[in-house]
Amino acid sequence: MRGLWHLVIWGMFAATGCSTPQQARKADDPKARLQLAKKYFEQKKYYRALPLFDELMTYFRGTPEMEDLLYRLAWCHYHTGEFLVAAYHFKNYATTYADNARAEECLFMHARCYYEIAPPMRLDQRYTYDCMDAIQIFANNYPQSPRMAEANAMMDDLIARLQNKAFFNAYLYYRMERYKAAATAFDNMLHDYPDAPQAEQVHFLILKSWYLYALNSIPSKQTERYQQVTRLYTQFRSRYPQSAYLKEATQLYETSLQQLQKLQQHEHAQN
Repeated sequence: MRGLWHLVIWGMFAATGCSTPQQARKADDPKARLQLAKKYFEQKKYYRALPLFDELMTYFRGTPEMEDLLYRLAWCHYHTGEFLVAAYHFKNYATTYADNARAEECLFMHARCYYEIAPPMRLDQRYTYDCMDAIQIFANNYPQSPRMAEANAMMDDLIARLQNKAFFNAYLYYRMERYKAAATAFDNMLHDYPDAPQAEQVHFLILKSWYLYALNSIPSKQTERYQQVTRLYTQFRSRYPQSAYLKEATQLYETSLQQLQKLQQHEHAQN
């Protein structure tokens, strides 16, 4: 009977995940649980370490152990793909322990987390802007950091995404034959991204949008709109004398001049 009772006790320990009475006692010891969490972390068992670090946050808040715990917790969230939560904890660490050697790394990782969730260009770009803000904060705090090269690469990629999105949105207006809206959107793109790689094409599409806008306008509005085409052509030819779009641009210009002449003749005839 005594042997059977011992089997029952050992079965209870096994059921709770503790192979010995000593391990069962350690399960209620926060410091022992912290060491277990660190062990899982070092073994890259982040899904096991994460709930332990998370539940120990309250117990160790305000203690020397909290610094390392928060650092590891942030990395656990990062490695398990919880980038928004990781971003929060990395920023919290960099703010709380600003004088610590890890602060630079954590402030960079705050930006990196947002970069991980920055969406494709066709989706809402809120996280893209959050990431750009985070990169700027990092650059302001650590301008000489060896991580600046990676930070700049992320920033360049995000700007390229926004440029492509602006072009895509403007071109969508063009495809929908909303030519005035397209010309305005293309113009706004150049204002925001004057060095965009599509700048030459965008200047041409502004000219062509105005031409098509004039072509589809009522006669009383056509004169001023064809005149706008001629002004845009002069600027385009001056800016891109070797452009691949120059031949078509010249055709639009010459057609606009012909239409202006016809409109003028019609006006004289009416008078």
